[in-house]
Amino acid sequence: MDKNQIRILYVDDDPVDFHLVETYLSRIKEPEYITKHAFSYDDALEKIKHPFDIYLVDYRLGNVNGLELIKKIKSQQPHVAVILLTGMDSGNVDKEALHLGASDYLVKGEFDASLLDRTLRYAYRDSKIKENLDLEGEKFRSIFERATDPFLLIDSESHILEVNPSSISKFEFEEEISSQLNLPIFTSLIEEKDIRKQIIEKLQNKFEIIDFEATLINKAGKTFKGLVNIVKQNENTFQVLIKDLSAIKAKEEEDLNLKKFSATGRIARLLAHEVKNPLTTIILSADQLHMELPEEVLKESGDLIEVIQRNCDRINQLVTQLLDSTRFSELYISSHPINNLVDEAIEKVKDRIEMKGIKIIKDYEPEFCTIEADSEQVKIALINLIVNSVESINHKIGSILLSTAIKGDFCEIKIEDNGTGISNENLERLFEPFYTSKNSGTGLGLTNTQKIILSHGGSIRVKSEEGKGTTFIINFKLPQLNEVKNYQTI
Repeated sequence: MDKNQIRILYVDDDPVDFHLVETYLSRIKEPEYITKHAFSYDDALEKIKHPFDIYLVDYRLGNVNGLELIKKIKSQQPHVAVILLTGMDSGNVDKEALHLGASDYLVKGEFDASLLDRTLRYAYRDSKIKENLDLEGEKFRSIFERATDPFLLIDSESHILEVNPSSISKFEFEEEISSQLNLPIFTSLIEEKDIRKQIIEKLQNKFEIIDFEATLINKAGKTFKGLVNIVKQNENTFQVLIKDLSAIKAKEEEDLNLKKFSATGRIARLLAHEVKNPLTTIILSADQLHMELPEEVLKESGDLIEVIQRNCDRINQLVTQLLDSTRFSELYISSHPINNLVDEAIEKVKDRIEMKGIKIIKDYEPEFCTIEADSEQVKIALINLIVNSVESINHKIGSILLSTAIKGDFCEIKIEDNGTGISNENLERLFEPFYTSKNSGTGLGLTNTQKIILSHGGSIRVKSEEGKGTTFIINFKLPQLNEVKNYQTI
């Protein structure tokens, strides 16, 4: 439809009145009014199946009054302009019509072409403004509700007015929402006193606050680092958007671990190619020397040839182990409850745990959490991590907390010990091949563990503090989003 055209449905059982209105509107060049006539309530119901831009509705429509028709029109087109036509003795009809959503009213016989045009244009303009406002409101509501980050509305006194679902989950507001209790003051969620004071001062002076970092506290007392933005929505309302920096940091750590693992794999394959060929030549040459040298020469050289052969075998074994620890192998995928896999892994190292008198604490997700995985491979990864925790504990009150939980689209496993912890310097090298702080072992256990988890499309992170302990955090995708299939990558 041409935007300079406005389609009008005139509802009145008097054709003379319609002809008068049509004549008035024909004199107006812009906008162009296209008028249609409905002679009765039933006729109007049929015609409003095809929407109009404006409705002119007479109050008296035989046995049914125009207010009933206004209800019908508004139920189909909530924002459309409706103008009621009344007689001289209208009583409170005009007020009732406005209450039902009518834009305005006109008294028959008391308007001319100019007044009619102005009333129509203003009513049409206002209806479009309301429609656009509602559309923008719906967009904001959609963004507000669907935002994955905490999104709050607060007033200039820092009182929380409304929160999105992500805020309810992050700050554990369930009880306040369900019982309709007052939500807390926003600044009470911030740990730093100086930042609280700054926020209050800024809000009172109607200033926005962009990109500041703060430590936020949820109802259970847990804290997380957040990047906070507070912007004005209107004179007395502010929007608060919080980015969880710990989650961003965790994602960056996962990406970095994946890049380092890929780089290690490339180096391992290059090393195998460049080392194994000359190594084979050395082994064959040593074997040939052993066969061809005279007995007296062999006696004089002692066990030098055996030393060469033994160390070549050792190098060959190390290169093979390195390749195996960085190369994805074939997976035999099936469904497994994650809690069962953790329990089976604990059972495999039960003797070591009991020997050191370590207390095992379980905090499993009560809901059924199943992953698609190669159970034997995943158990090897879990056993490596549990053994790592066992060996890090060298005091009498040792404990390991094993927890599982559903976190969004992932099933999360945590293995948390109160052992010696790991320094920041060593933490960065933890998954490197051949790196170990132990007196024995190849230093490939955690590299192999990382490979197994990554081959399942999962991720592994580690948090540690010297003297306090270490936490390994493993995430596997839940089955409905898991695209892992049986494969073999060379």
